[in-house]
Amino acid sequence: MKSLRTALRLFAEFADQQPHFGVSELAQRTGMSKSHVSRALSAFVDARLLVQDPKTRTFSVGLRAFTIGARFVNYDPLSSAAMPIMRELAQRTGHSTRLSVMEGDEAIYILGVEGPHFVDTGWRAGTPLPLHSTTGGRVLLAFTDPKRAEALIARMRLDRLTENTVTSRATLKRLVGQIRERGFDVQRGETTKGLGTIGVPVFGPDQQVLGVLSIAFPVHMVPAEAEREYVELLHDAAKVLSLRMGSAVYPFGGSRSTAGKRKESLLT
Repeated sequence: MKSLRTALRLFAEFADQQPHFGVSELAQRTGMSKSHVSRALSAFVDARLLVQDPKTRTFSVGLRAFTIGARFVNYDPLSSAAMPIMRELAQRTGHSTRLSVMEGDEAIYILGVEGPHFVDTGWRAGTPLPLHSTTGGRVLLAFTDPKRAEALIARMRLDRLTENTVTSRATLKRLVGQIRERGFDVQRGETTKGLGTIGVPVFGPDQQVLGVLSIAFPVHMVPAEAEREYVELLHDAAKVLSLRMGSAVYPFGGSRSTAGKRKESLLT
């Protein structure tokens, strides 16, 4: 059992955004011997969970691993309930919609629907999100257990991804507190230049936060004064999703924007 846990820890390294890994690099990252890494990788290749490039001799995720992972989205109740709501939200706003969840100490972007104003930023479904600089990460922090959130903020790396990235723990704590009160977060250019996102929480039974519903947009297309309209649309959509997932009440939203009427189909 110990060897299985060690092998799975090695396999987990392939969740990183880096596409290919060599034996030496993996040995350094995990602290395992090269011979141990090589044997484990060979077993994963035999199981078709990994593939090896015959020229570079490096390893990457195999099709079988994708097949197994895809079953999560296919059968996950939250993803199934979210998909039609996200499609309509993308159509309604013209912008891409995303669903993110907490897995351990990471926020994971698990589902996306691209809108007409799609901007390819390199972020893909299955990608871990920086907790400090993404709406998905910060909203999840805001609605997780406060002691856990405090501990995560204290030990996380606050990497600067752009000149707009929040790298101050004091600022991050203040933002998380604001999100907890108002029920949404907005970031502009903190992870990718020219990209903005707005995110709101999705709740389940006992008001447990299940995930974050968000839109991603080119910043030049959404002026600051238009953010509130998108927040209300997101709150409407998240309310529907939350109620479907067993939440007794959705605590945010409810005010009607004068900028445009919402489609009632979001609420059915």
